[in-house]
Amino acid sequence: MRIGVDSRPLREAQTSGIPMYVRSVLRALAREDRDNEYVLYAHRDFSFDLPPRWRKHVGGSMRYGSVWTQTELPGWLVRDRIDVYWGTEHVLPILLPRRIKTVLTVCDLVYVLHPETMSRHNRMLTQLLVPPSVRRADAIVTISQSTLDDLQAHFRPRTTLLRVAHLGVSDRFAPRDPGAVGPRVERPYPGLTPYILTVGTFEPRKNLQELVRAFASIAGRIPHNLAIAGQPGWNGSPALKAIERSGCRERIRLLGYVPDDALPDLYAGADAFAFPSLYEGFGLPPLEALASGVPVVCSNLPSLREVVGEAAMLVDPRDPDDIARGLLSLVLDRSLRTTLVARGLARAARFRWEKTAADIREVFSMVAESGRAGAGSAARTG
Repeated sequence: MRIGVDSRPLREAQTSGIPMYVRSVLRALAREDRDNEYVLYAHRDFSFDLPPRWRKHVGGSMRYGSVWTQTELPGWLVRDRIDVYWGTEHVLPILLPRRIKTVLTVCDLVYVLHPETMSRHNRMLTQLLVPPSVRRADAIVTISQSTLDDLQAHFRPRTTLLRVAHLGVSDRFAPRDPGAVGPRVERPYPGLTPYILTVGTFEPRKNLQELVRAFASIAGRIPHNLAIAGQPGWNGSPALKAIERSGCRERIRLLGYVPDDALPDLYAGADAFAFPSLYEGFGLPPLEALASGVPVVCSNLPSLREVVGEAAMLVDPRDPDDIARGLLSLVLDRSLRTTLVARGLARAARFRWEKTAADIREVFSMVAESGRAGAGSAARTG
């Protein structure tokens, strides 16, 4: 097959979100897939090491990628004789000829379930393009069963070829020698240790203001700092106000964007990891923390329960007292910590990017072989 890929996310060097997802899956496909040819498309250039038989097609007159996807990209796909096109970012070229099969990844339905946590521009663009993309798709891949359930509850996909392909966790995230990790963390972040860590974009959906309130309520009982790692997102003012009013501002460290090579040490050096998000399509940071040998407290959302199983402490994200109880237990209860760390390592070992890529590659094959749009198997988990 010749497979076209929406590679616009590769323009961003993020270690989280859709850019990280697309880059990780493509790297795994580059290692494992010797049968198919891949063409990576984007309206602006990006960095990616192309293996033999892979190429990229970059350029266009349109300033905005969403407009380029609908206007210029279809002609490229036709001229390049693409067999299957993979829409990695919730959107497909709506007017693409039916002979080119399409696979759509849906990571979450935040614009349906929590539209208040998005900027108006992103919400309107998503509302405009995602529903017709879901209808156009010959196959749909979600990153969790929870997201697939939401998709089927709020949409009526035309296709019956629906597959869950869980995200993976890199081997970079693993337990490390505390004696070596501490000094490496302290070099860029002096005075940080000991600390409780959270990782994620600084935006309302991550619910940082409740985490700050929870930490402030127990700060007098523990020596830890609260380390908040992640680049600025949309409307971080509620969390910033909560920090200023916390009464322990000097112990709440805003680390901003953490370089990719520093993130494994930052995880491994934490005494606990907190993730009280209000909504997630999957929830990769808790999984990375589990793989790093760090006990986790996270929201009791269906998607996060699907990821962490019984390897983490689940709390009500809207109850700062519940979050505080969870944090305090992880920091002070050594027996609980030991149990959760062991469970976490076993749980994280089940999620690998090679498996994600293999599941998606199977969908490519199935949709290419289908005799007509909508043919395929019933919805199932990969």
